Amino acid sequence: MKEIDVTGLQCTQAVMAVLREIVSMQESEEMQITYEEPNARRDVLAMVKRRKYNLIKDEEKLLIISK
Repeated sequence: MKEIDVTGLQCTQAVMAVLREIVSMQESEEMQITYEEPNARRDVLAMVKRRKYNLIKDEEKLLIISK
């Protein structure tokens, strides 16, 4: 499982950081995303939905997605 910490990054910066990492992932591989900013969460979840990735877990300050 890949892990990425986007703590301190705002909206678009967090999404871009996640996208940079997810490109190299294999199908069904999971990524754990740690965040602080609620807007970063919102934008990452929007990107997941738009690109048809899978949301595995949505907990406070933690998202797990798969490609």
